[in-house]
Amino acid sequence: MKTYDLIVIGAGPGGTPAAMSAARFGKSVLLVDKREAPGGECLFEGCIPSKVLENAANRFAALKEAARFHIDVSGTEQIHWESVLQDKAQIVRRRSMGAMKQMEALPTLEFRQGTARFVDANTVEVDGERVGFEHAIVATGATAHVPPFEGSGTAKAWTNADVFRETRIPSEITFIGAGAINCELVQMFNKLGTKCRLLERGERILKRVDAEAAAIVQKKMIDDGIDVELGVQMQRIDETDGGFAVTYSRGGETKRIETPKVLIATGRAANVEGLGLDAAGIAYDRHGIETDAMLRTSVPHIFAVGDCNTGPKFAHWASYEAGIAVHNIFAPHPRYVQPERLSWVLFSDPQIAAAGLDEAAAAAQGMAVEVERYDYAVDARAQLDKSEDGFVKFVIEKETGIVRGVQVVSHEASSLSGEASLIVASEMKAMDVLGAIHPHPTLTEGFGKVAQSVFVKSMMRRSRQKG
Repeated sequence: MKTYDLIVIGAGPGGTPAAMSAARFGKSVLLVDKREAPGGECLFEGCIPSKVLENAANRFAALKEAARFHIDVSGTEQIHWESVLQDKAQIVRRRSMGAMKQMEALPTLEFRQGTARFVDANTVEVDGERVGFEHAIVATGATAHVPPFEGSGTAKAWTNADVFRETRIPSEITFIGAGAINCELVQMFNKLGTKCRLLERGERILKRVDAEAAAIVQKKMIDDGIDVELGVQMQRIDETDGGFAVTYSRGGETKRIETPKVLIATGRAANVEGLGLDAAGIAYDRHGIETDAMLRTSVPHIFAVGDCNTGPKFAHWASYEAGIAVHNIFAPHPRYVQPERLSWVLFSDPQIAAAGLDEAAAAAQGMAVEVERYDYAVDARAQLDKSEDGFVKFVIEKETGIVRGVQVVSHEASSLSGEASLIVASEMKAMDVLGAIHPHPTLTEGFGKVAQSVFVKSMMRRSRQKG
């Protein structure tokens, strides 16, 4: 039986960089994935395909809004969906083959398409062949969790993985769940002319996002003609000749609507079924594989990274965890995950970017904070772009003065997320940010404006104390 220094199960944004990093250390590595090429759901059905759609939808919408900038587009704007699909296929293949080429340049790394399961704590079976390992990393990701709604249509409703299998732009879609995935997709399809309805059980969209930021996006949805219904209790989804019939109650009233397409995005489930975790003695629950701050499972030489563990569910977080796991396997000094430094971007309209803690998260930790914000309504660049909805917000720990969180809402928030992440990761104070000179007129000036406001208020407090 062949034995490897490291076996990695799953070749997504966690598993692929982990395997490549270990191979660069000269370690013998086996990387196993069910697909024929690396990339995972993020590349093939998630982050990248949805951003191809976002790019097309935003540019199409810009044509319709050209008159706001005194540009006459007199022709009939059209979106060629088949070409969008071709773009998606091309960039997916380019990125996957690029990763494959990098792996082929590493002589100690072997990639194998297949299904892997643990036989015991030192053995994995790949399509009937048993191989041994000194260490292992589980990086199998997660998939859409579809609640067990009654009705024959539930099993045939879309998840995010199905969107790009459609050969034509749907005339109408009913979206169930108002988390990150659906809030991105509903606005993208609405811009393409699809009639969109969003049904959410809670009293607002994006329940895990800063409430003020979510409210701006929710208002934009409604203003753009998306039918947003909150406080919904789903009852059943049935098939009909024309698509689906969705039955739900709201405010004591039962409604039944017919719709050609239904897309369900109400949560994610870790891909742990069939891995043989019990045989290896690896602890897990319905949220995923349990790990410590070094990403070790209950079996110390087996690690878990990315969406399959109980931590945050982001592709970039999986890559970050991959580096920490490989370090902790092969380097002499430990490293620990720091979720308080996590940053992310929601490609909604307007976009939301965040790093570190928001007000609710700080309160949950018992951290006393002060909050300072800058409204983009008074910002020169935002006014020039006619996109004034949004803000930059600092969440500052009172005891230390350190900026523990930054939230940005803007049509260009994704471009501002790097500075937000750097501020939090570097544990900067407002005066540190104030020391940077932000070019005018740019949206980055918002960071300096917030820092300036914090400084002025602190000087005023000192003045009052002296008086």
